[in-house]
Amino acid sequence: MARLPSYITRIDGPRGSRYEARINATLPGGKRLQHRKRFRSLDEAKAWHAKTTAELAAGTHTAPSDLTVSEAVEAWLAAKEVRTKPSTAAAYKFSLAPVVAAYGNTKVQKLSKADVERLVTDLRTGAGDRGLWRRTSINPMLARWRRVWADLHAEGVVARNVVALVEPLRKPSGEPAMKVDDSLSEAEVELLIKAHSDGVDSYARRREPFVHLALLGLRRGELSGLRWSAVDLSSENPTFTVAATRVAVTGRVIEQDDAKTASSSRTLPIPPHLLPILCRAHADMQANRGRLGERWEGGDDPYLFALDLGAPLSPRTLNAWWKKSLEDANLPHRRLHASRHTAASLLALRGAPVPMIAAWLGHADGGVLAMRTYVHTPGAALTDTAALLSHET
Repeated sequence: MARLPSYITRIDGPRGSRYEARINATLPGGKRLQHRKRFRSLDEAKAWHAKTTAELAAGTHTAPSDLTVSEAVEAWLAAKEVRTKPSTAAAYKFSLAPVVAAYGNTKVQKLSKADVERLVTDLRTGAGDRGLWRRTSINPMLARWRRVWADLHAEGVVARNVVALVEPLRKPSGEPAMKVDDSLSEAEVELLIKAHSDGVDSYARRREPFVHLALLGLRRGELSGLRWSAVDLSSENPTFTVAATRVAVTGRVIEQDDAKTASSSRTLPIPPHLLPILCRAHADMQANRGRLGERWEGGDDPYLFALDLGAPLSPRTLNAWWKKSLEDANLPHRRLHASRHTAASLLALRGAPVPMIAAWLGHADGGVLAMRTYVHTPGAALTDTAALLSHET
């Protein structure tokens, strides 16, 4: 019988002989690798040993790991919590929740491209416990999942990034490149403003500042996070500063003292038509605070949009306000973000240059992406941006 290589041992048992191959090596970081594996035949044992030895020499070997998908995702999210805003970290966690739910106990080295495709299919069809997901939610999930696996691959935990093999979902044929029919026309804006001006019921009048600020193009989180301390009504050139945000995530509201991005933080002039509206709202708030006394819940720096006792409204309540505002004006429903599209479109229509529109919206790219994303009508002249957004009734 031929003599066995020193790295292979023959083991005889009730079911026959097995050949145990052993690897003993020092990895680049100095860590010792000791790995054993049994095979039915000597040739299989030799082939595995030769392959593993070649991988170690080339630096491409992946050592066995018991790391699970849940553990890998949790570690990645923990690192992101230190480097990102709470709202961003919460969005990452929500996006990756289906991955953890489907494969949390699976070892990362066992996850296959087919597993990734299976989850995408379940979300697209609504077959899983999480219901039907849209393409615009599935693609961010894939993007973040791909980043988790890219880190694992870079660390040598997985041999390849199988998530990167799955392509993001494409837009169905015939779907427009962007939504162009949700911004309000100038005539619709006039109807919306008229429905919240003098002579309307108190609930509609209470929403008047909200409607006007929404039509200036503020994001929902910016509207929700706006405090009276950020509004300067008494200076020669009245302004308001957009910086803090309040963002609704699963089960809670995250308050952030800084804006979405560096360019999102901005100080904007108050258009002439809006100044008396904000002055009235501020006076109403002060009077209400005085009446409530110790029952006041708004603190020393209250929010613009608050409950009767002063506590801030949930960001999601602003969606309901917007829906009701459109109904009061007999206008078809649009989501609240359509007000941001409307501001950009009106600025373009009235001649604002692209960089000015981007600066007003607090857009990060300086103009080109803002124009492509938000503006649905071209414009050309250089004028005072705030005055261009004036809505006199």
